[in-house]
Formats: sequence, C-alpha cells, structure tokens
Amino acid sequence: MHIEFETSGGYANINLAYRGDTDKLPPEVAGKLLRLVESSRVFELQQSEIAPSTAGPPDAFVYKLTLYAGGQKKSLSFNDATVPDQLKPLLELLQELAWEQLRKD
Repeated sequence: MHIEFETSGGYANINLAYRGDTDKLPPEVAGKLLRLVESSRVFELQQSEIAPSTAGPPDAFVYKLTLYAGGQKKSLSFNDATVPDQLKPLLELLQELAWEQLRKD
C-alpha cells in the first residue's frame, strides 16, 4: 500500500508530510499500519461525511490522506473537528512516521 499523508496547522502552524509504501517499512510497522487502515474502514468513508464545512478554530489541524491499495485509491481531507474517531489511531501513527521521515531528511 502506498500512503500520502499531510497535516498542517496548530498554534505553531506545523507542516508534516509522510509518503511511503508498506512494503518498504519494517514488518511490525507495516503490519500495524495495515491493521489500522483496516480497522478504521477508511476505504468506506465518504468525503462528504467528513468534509470541513468551515475552516475550524484557528489552532485546528488540517489533514489530507491518500491511500493506494490493490488498484483502489482513496483521498480524504478533514480537520480536527470532522475527523472520525475511528481514524485517530491511524493519524497518530502517520504523524509519528512523518516526524521520523522529517528527522531523516
């Protein structure tokens, strides 16, 4: 699975991005990531269900997530106010991976 993740905002206007493939991650991290994608049911979510209707509070984070798996592509945009609870564990892991990738660059 190929993943593209971006987040920005907060009081410090933090910009983070992660781009990667599960087949290039350590097996335990890839397994956890795939389990979180499955348990979040991200491929079943509709953009209209989670689209921000307003910019949200000034300290809100904005997220963009695109997943490519098995010929499927899923792209979603949302913010702290509209993120579904089932996506939060996946977002936490993707943020950790983004910080790791940033430290390596």
